[in-house]
Amino acid sequence: MDQNQRGAATALVLIAVVLALAAAIAVVDIRRPDDDPLGQHRLGRATPESGDVVGAAQQSLISYWSKELPKVYQQDLQPLAGGFQPKTPDSEPFSCGGQRQTYDDLRGNAFYCGAPDDDYIAWDAAELFPQLAQRFGGIAPAIVLAHEFGHAVQARVGVDAPSVVQELQADCFAGSWTRFAETSTEDSVELTDGALDSAVATILTLRDQPGRAATAPQAHGLGFDRVNAFQTGYEQGASQCAKLPSEGVVTTELPFRTRAEAESGGDLPFAEAVQVLSSSLDAYWSSILPRLADDRRYQSPAISPDDGTDVPECAGAEDPAGLIADYCPATRTIAWSTPRLLAAHDQIGDLATGATLSDAWAEAGQSQAGLPTSGQDAGLQRDCFTGAWIASLAGDDLSRSPLSPGDLDEALTSIVAAGFTDEAESMDRGGAFARTKALRTGLFDNLSGCV
Repeated sequence: MDQNQRGAATALVLIAVVLALAAAIAVVDIRRPDDDPLGQHRLGRATPESGDVVGAAQQSLISYWSKELPKVYQQDLQPLAGGFQPKTPDSEPFSCGGQRQTYDDLRGNAFYCGAPDDDYIAWDAAELFPQLAQRFGGIAPAIVLAHEFGHAVQARVGVDAPSVVQELQADCFAGSWTRFAETSTEDSVELTDGALDSAVATILTLRDQPGRAATAPQAHGLGFDRVNAFQTGYEQGASQCAKLPSEGVVTTELPFRTRAEAESGGDLPFAEAVQVLSSSLDAYWSSILPRLADDRRYQSPAISPDDGTDVPECAGAEDPAGLIADYCPATRTIAWSTPRLLAAHDQIGDLATGATLSDAWAEAGQSQAGLPTSGQDAGLQRDCFTGAWIASLAGDDLSRSPLSPGDLDEALTSIVAAGFTDEAESMDRGGAFARTKALRTGLFDNLSGCV
């Protein structure tokens, strides 16, 4: 990608088919909030049925930054000279910084062009935005636009920082806009239930592949880094995002240390992973339970792998359907569905296995410490404990830890994916946004953040 282009991603694996539009879509002129109002559009997890939701998101972004830029950077927002430019296979060739481009160059992507004679945001309107909306709902294309508008803001205020810092700051800006859209009563968009969960899933999809160095010229950040930046913007606002170039960003990107690690993706074989992770969780809970429960000694649970697709029923417990692993207090046993745990390992990675097992070990810890084990708060506390356990693995030097590239993304992906299953509602665990926040709390604040 040309240095004048700041994009949401270099490639998207979800783009698999060509969705050609019947006619070219013209450049959309920038609009001030009170010009030709589009009305309010609901953006959330559902696929939008009709209406110009992309146009409504554009209008909302302009409204937000027209007010926020003077507060944060003490300057007025200058309109995009080239506006917003959706591209399709029928679009005419265009240029960025004098470099000729076609739809095929843009396909599966979105970018802000900030070359001296160009100032616009372009995106793949034939495949990228329709598929994002289909997969994650109407909020997904809006999140991509918010990220790219963040790059436009950077160009206006003269941010000069490495690629990964600029990308994570743009994610942070997208989070700050999301909070505005959620709380504003007079905005052109209204966020509905599930919008924040879909926003997290969208950001996670646009991550760098594991093993890419944070110092690479086009580094965007791993999924955890990007979601962390997004939630930071949501929680603390654009003023905090503005500090990132000087104060630094959280990056967890590691290179693969050996050829074998690169070939395996950093994942242990399933049987070995289960053994190593189980031992690690036992050791962790043995060390922390006395701190949670007046020097009470931790009793290691029995282990009961099961070849069925559901974990065995636990006497006296009303566990929801869909659990992959579970702790039964009546028998002090942790059971799991081997086929489903193996599927998580194969599809996501070994720390997805670890996060799933950690939830069961955390429930055992809660039970032995006399803490609640049911309800949403207890579930979020287990996510926090999972984050604290991972932090204990990382230690003070991530590069010397047993964690491999992408491990944090694997744990995060398993949590986010669980929120998009048919059983998610019955589990009463909170959505992907809340669970991700709990995981982050454990990672950054360790055990003290969980109790």
